[in-house]
Amino acid sequence: MTNDGPRPRIAISYHANRGNPVKRELFDHLRSWADLALLDPEREHPDLAERDLDLYHMARWHPAALADLERACAAGIPTLNSYSGAARLEDRLERCETLREHGFHVPAFQFGRDVEITLRPPVLVKPRHELGSDGHGFRLVRSGPIEFEGERFVERYVVPRRSYKIFRVGERVRTTRHEPPDGMPKETNTRRQFVELTDEVATLFELGIFELDVVIHKSLYVIDVNPVVSLEGVANAVDIYEAFIRKTIRKNASQR
Repeated sequence: MTNDGPRPRIAISYHANRGNPVKRELFDHLRSWADLALLDPEREHPDLAERDLDLYHMARWHPAALADLERACAAGIPTLNSYSGAARLEDRLERCETLREHGFHVPAFQFGRDVEITLRPPVLVKPRHELGSDGHGFRLVRSGPIEFEGERFVERYVVPRRSYKIFRVGERVRTTRHEPPDGMPKETNTRRQFVELTDEVATLFELGIFELDVVIHKSLYVIDVNPVVSLEGVANAVDIYEAFIRKTIRKNASQR
C-alpha cells in the first residue's frame, strides 16, 4: 500500500493467461503494490486459510471459485462479496424468490417439470443452477408447447424495449447499454433509480461488487444479479476496481 509498509497479499480466482482485458490490466496495477496470486478458478484451494491473505476475491464465476470464497469467508479473510450472497445468486429460483419477496420486479417464473408449468410463451427455459451442468444455456420458446426433460426454471420473456447493465463497485455505480450500429456496450448516465436499486441489492445479498441486468418494459425488471463483473464499456474501469480493492484492504487493516 505504501513504500514503508509490507506489501498486501492478495489472492484472486481467475485465469493466469487469458480473460477479460479489464481484469488483466487490473492485475498489472495490483502487482505494483501487492503480492498477487492468481488461483486457478476451476480448482479448489484447501490451503487458502494458511496463506495469510489480506484479501481474497472471486473474479471468475465457477463452482471451485465459489467454494474458495466460502473458505475465505469462513477463515475470516477479507473479501469483496459475502459467500452467502453469492451462493444465493447461483440458484436462479432462490434469487428470484428473494428479489420478489423484497419488492423487486422480476419476470414471472416457475420451477418444475414441463407438465407443471402454467406460464405461456414466450418463455426462457433454463437450468435452476447457474453453475451446474450447462448452467448458462437457455432456450427461448416463442410459441407452441413448452417441453423439456426433468425439472427446469422457466421465466417469462420480457421484450427489452430498453436494457441496461448496471455495475456496482464499492460506492461507485456505472451503467452501460448495447447500442447500434456495432452493438458494443457504451456508458450512459446512471439514474438515481439505478443507484437506489444497487443499494438495495448490495444490502440484500451482502455484496460489494456486482452487476445487474435490467430491462424496462412498462416497468423496470431485474433480470439477473451477477457477483462477478466485466465492467465492459465503463470508463476508468480499472481505476474504479483497484480503488475498491485498496479501500477494502485498508479498512480491514485498520480494524485489526
